Amino acid sequence: QTISIAKAGIQATLNARTSILAAANPRDGRYDRSKSLKGNVDISPPIMSRFDLFFVILDECDEIADYNIARHIIQVHQKGAREEEEGDSGAEFSKEEMQRYIRYARNLKPKMTEEAKRKLVEHYRELRENDCQGAQRAAYRITVRQLESMIRLSEALAKLHCDEEVSGKYVDEAKRLLK
Repeated sequence: QTISIAKAGIQATLNARTSILAAANPRDGRYDRSKSLKGNVDISPPIMSRFDLFFVILDECDEIADYNIARHIIQVHQKGAREEEEGDSGAEFSKEEMQRYIRYARNLKPKMTEEAKRKLVEHYRELRENDCQGAQRAAYRITVRQLESMIRLSEALAKLHCDEEVSGKYVDEAKRLLK
C-alpha cells in the first residue's frame, strides 16, 4: 500500500509503513488555546485521521525560559565546534551504540499477549463510545485507523523496551498517547 503526498511542488509516493513527521502553523499565526487542534490548523479531518500522534508545541514568551534556551543553544554551538576538534561528545551513549540499539529494536517482532488483545478491544470500544456520545473533543472521528494506531504504538513501545511481548501496559500507554 502506498500514500501519495504533494506539497510545495514536490510529489512523493511512499510506502504506507513510512513514518511521517509533519509540522503545521496555526491558521492565524498564533495558537488559540480556546480552540481545538482542528480549529487551529487548516487540515481536513480525513487527513488528520491518518496521523497517529499530534503534539502541540507553543512558543510562550517567558524571560527565564528564553534566557535558558539562548544560553543552551550558544553552548551547544560552542561545544559542537570543540567536540569536532577533540572528538568527544560527552553523550551518555555513543552514536554507534545508538545505531546498534535501533538496529536491534527495529528487528524485534513482539507478539501480542492475550491481555494486550483484550485491552486493545476494550480501549477501542471506549474511544468509539465516547466519540459517538460526543464526550471527547477529537479533531476527527474515531475509526479503525485509531485502532491500528494503537496497535502500532503498542508494538513500538515493546520494541523501545526490547520486549518480546506486547503487554497490557504498552496498550494502556498507547491509549494515553492517542487521547
